[in-house]
Amino acid sequence: MSRCGRKSRGRHAARGVTLVELVVTLAVAAMLAAIAMPSFSNLVRGNRLKSSANEMVAMLQTAKVAAVSRRARVSVCPSADGASCAATVGNRWIALMVKDGVSTVLRDSTLHESVVVKSSANLSAGNHRLVFVPSGFSSVGANASGTIGLCVANLSGNNGIDVTTNVSRVSTRRRAATAACTVPADN
Repeated sequence: MSRCGRKSRGRHAARGVTLVELVVTLAVAAMLAAIAMPSFSNLVRGNRLKSSANEMVAMLQTAKVAAVSRRARVSVCPSADGASCAATVGNRWIALMVKDGVSTVLRDSTLHESVVVKSSANLSAGNHRLVFVPSGFSSVGANASGTIGLCVANLSGNNGIDVTTNVSRVSTRRRAATAACTVPADN
């Protein structure tokens, strides 16, 4: 025991972190975060685009399956109120089944606000409606195909995903939609 009545800790005494070590560690961590931030932002934007495209594909598949299994016409269209089709393209879309004069919303989805939605020429001419009939075939106005273009303007590289229905097939394709989020082409 030492003269004060306490035991001596000896050579291996526990030591805390000094203020200088803490500041240096925080400075290095801040520099690494600053370098990684733009890459992380691109990752988030890319994931928003992919999840919106996946949601649109799921909505089209839901409409197709419901049309066949329930022997009804099912429309996939933009909606302002979640209960009826709208005349303009937006980020909220519904799958609307009409059978025996009764309308039923099968699916209601709102895409992320950073995702820009554009209609192809066929889809615009078809009043922005993709319709599935009981045979499982799709129509877009007088045409058999239509494309919904999804885009994130401030995403680098291929910043657009086109979701297309063609007769009975739903497909996606990545493309460079530019910062202006150009209108997709019809297939």
